[in-house]
Amino acid sequence: MVNVLIGIISGLVSGMGMGGGTILILCLSLFMGIDQHTAQGANLVFFIPTSLVSIATNIKKKIIKWKTGFIVARMSV
Repeated sequence: MVNVLIGIISGLVSGMGMGGGTILILCLSLFMGIDQHTAQGANLVFFIPTSLVSIATNIKKKIIKWKTGFIVARMSV
């Protein structure tokens, strides 16, 4: 039950754009007794599907500024 609750809370916080990974790592470390490195690994796995859903949603809503994104990506290389 605690696992499900942690997943729901971190998912909701992540969906609001506030960094659900921070909540996930904290909850896994404090309440589940998982060491920090394993919790961070779980956070990386958690990040992939939430990022993909976010990107797909923003593409569907047509709110991505592709030109700006390509300019910023080009500058960071």
